[in-house]
Amino acid sequence: AASTSAAGKVELATTAEALAGSDSARAVTPAGLAARSFKATIGDGSDNDITVTHSLGTRDVIVQLYDASSYDTVIAEVVRTDANNVTINTNSVSSIASNDVIVLITKID
Repeated sequence: AASTSAAGKVELATTAEALAGSDSARAVTPAGLAARSFKATIGDGSDNDITVTHSLGTRDVIVQLYDASSYDTVIAEVVRTDANNVTINTNSVSSIASNDVIVLITKID
């Protein structure tokens, strides 16, 4: 068997096992790691509250927002609505311009 100090054979974790993050006997592929995060472009020019469906199966997520053109960090209220959705609230009278903000959501164990 492979270890951190010896080469060997490994069994790959399924996407579900990678999402669960609790199996220390299987290796995770880049695709398995990618399944633990979500990226979307949001904004429609009219809504102050935007629901983002990430389907990561947990409220234990880190949510980061940045402007799609300037890459400046965007500050907004994030509500972890349920295990698969967050709601982004700008807390202002201004809305997010169409496709103006990138949201990154990462599952945390």
